[in-house]
Amino acid sequence: MRFYAPITVFVLAVLAPCIAMSVLALRAAEREAMYVERRMETSLLAEVDLTSAAINRLMSGVTESLRLDAPDEWGGNPLAGIRFTLSDGQLYLSDNDDEAAIFRNIFEGFLLKGESLPAYELVTRVYRASDALPEPEIMKFEDSREEAPLPQMSYEQTARQSQSFGIARQMNTALLETDPYAEEMIFEQVESEGFETHSRNVAPQTLAAQGAAPFADSPPPYADMRDAAMEDIPFGLSRTFRSKTVSMYRSFSELNSEASSGLLPNITNYGLELLFWTKTGEERFAGCALRMDVLRDMIADTMPDVISDARILTVLDESGDPIVAPGEFPNAAPDWSSPFVAREISPLLPRWEVGAWLTDPASLESRVKFARLFAWIQVAALGSVILAGSVVVMRMMSYEMRVASQKTTFVANVSHELKTPLTSIRLYAELLASGRQTDEARRREYLRTMVSEAERLSNLVDNVLTFSRRGKETKENMKSESVSLADLARETVSQIEPRLEKLGFSVTCANADSAAEKLSVRGNREALKQVLVNLLSNAEKYSGKSREITVEFGRTERSAAVRVMDRGIGVPLKMSEKIFHEFVRGDDSLSAPAGGAGLGLSIARDIARRHGGDVTYSPRSGGGSIFTLTLPSVEREGGARNER
Repeated sequence: MRFYAPITVFVLAVLAPCIAMSVLALRAAEREAMYVERRMETSLLAEVDLTSAAINRLMSGVTESLRLDAPDEWGGNPLAGIRFTLSDGQLYLSDNDDEAAIFRNIFEGFLLKGESLPAYELVTRVYRASDALPEPEIMKFEDSREEAPLPQMSYEQTARQSQSFGIARQMNTALLETDPYAEEMIFEQVESEGFETHSRNVAPQTLAAQGAAPFADSPPPYADMRDAAMEDIPFGLSRTFRSKTVSMYRSFSELNSEASSGLLPNITNYGLELLFWTKTGEERFAGCALRMDVLRDMIADTMPDVISDARILTVLDESGDPIVAPGEFPNAAPDWSSPFVAREISPLLPRWEVGAWLTDPASLESRVKFARLFAWIQVAALGSVILAGSVVVMRMMSYEMRVASQKTTFVANVSHELKTPLTSIRLYAELLASGRQTDEARRREYLRTMVSEAERLSNLVDNVLTFSRRGKETKENMKSESVSLADLARETVSQIEPRLEKLGFSVTCANADSAAEKLSVRGNREALKQVLVNLLSNAEKYSGKSREITVEFGRTERSAAVRVMDRGIGVPLKMSEKIFHEFVRGDDSLSAPAGGAGLGLSIARDIARRHGGDVTYSPRSGGGSIFTLTLPSVEREGGARNER
């Protein structure tokens, strides 16, 4: 339970926020890719809007200049083509060539015979006029061929109505851009008034990519009109391909009853024709057909450079063809029907649009992919750091918890190990002090037991003190002397042997190599003695039923060795290295038959390594363990010491 609680805290405090950050980072990757596209779209839309506004100003200037100039001055205007005069039911033309014949074919019926031509207007203006004006006679007709009465209004009424038109148009434009319900309602209302809607010549990629926008969660009050409005035109396609310019067939008498001059566009088999007319007297009119080739040149002059490193920008006419196109393309020629962004220009130029195409569409896609890839790399790096950090933290937590558990067991074991000899010493001391034991042999046995337990207690204290000083002593600051490893081993065995024999052990010292007697090592005598004591104590604790310990002296090419061998329970293979770690025992429970604090072998190896040697374990043939202390040797020959 103590192990799972920190894991739960770690998952809730670290992993959960990191996972949330990763999710946010993934969303940021998609937003970054979208931002690249939107930034390009915004930049191109700004150019398109500026070009469209410039062309609108040009068309307004053209109309105003023709209105202000007297008809007899149009001859010097390069825009004026075939000029006409309408008086007393007769049409007089300035020329009698082929162009005049085409003019009569297109406009004579409209000017003289009461025929109707489509008059174009923005849907936002039409909807406001047909829906909100208190006296909308100028927009409603029972018969398109009948002349509508001109409302009689004062200057103040006219100003207020113009202001009302402007505000309403802006509001309707905003609705068309943002609210699909309003769009369908506006077009439905306009169509019910007799206006004709048109499709655009182009399908801008930015609109087509958006597709059908979902309906709002809370539809506006007029949402009940949605189903009827959407029966004929699928929602989504209307926003992409439907033009904001609508038309209604009007006669010349209707138009001149509403205004004293005007410019009427008409799309014919010859292309777009623009007819200007103005009232010059009672039932007298004059006008001209604009030369479209000159107008195209003037429009081209208002445009910025057609091609740049990033985009191609041009104007498409009523047929969807560019009026100006680059001579050579860096890549494949663009699809003129699919601009990246596009805007309709004006009702005076119906179906004309300003469009922008990417010079290299793959570059934007590459930038989008790079932005997405970069964000994914960041997420992957973040995930890797989180994963690596999680593993490290989990390992550290596991290690710290294991060490904490071992320290707890160590304290309990040390307390138990200290208590046992102290209890024995106190018991025998009280028996001797009481004087009730008169047998001298028994008294000497009590004293030997007290001395043995005191040595055991001293050894335990030495181990604890040595462990506490680990890392503070080095080979250089330890007191070093020449020590005969064989003599030190015999001395240590002789001191511990009485206690071992009392416990039923047989201890044997043997020479595996006669030359080992001549070997000596340099080191701290007491520290090396502690190594041997710890090895013998370990053999004692884990000998099991076979209480046999053999201490053998040997040598290698450059080392002296002492092997402590027993016939005990042995060490599992997976524990052969762990037993040299602090606080680790073969049986780590307080109820284990073998006592100890789990420090003996760890201290023995540490001391040996600080002397340049090592303590290793190997299994003994026939059962048991072999712990070998190896140290660099110094051979004694004739009293001289030669380090080998």
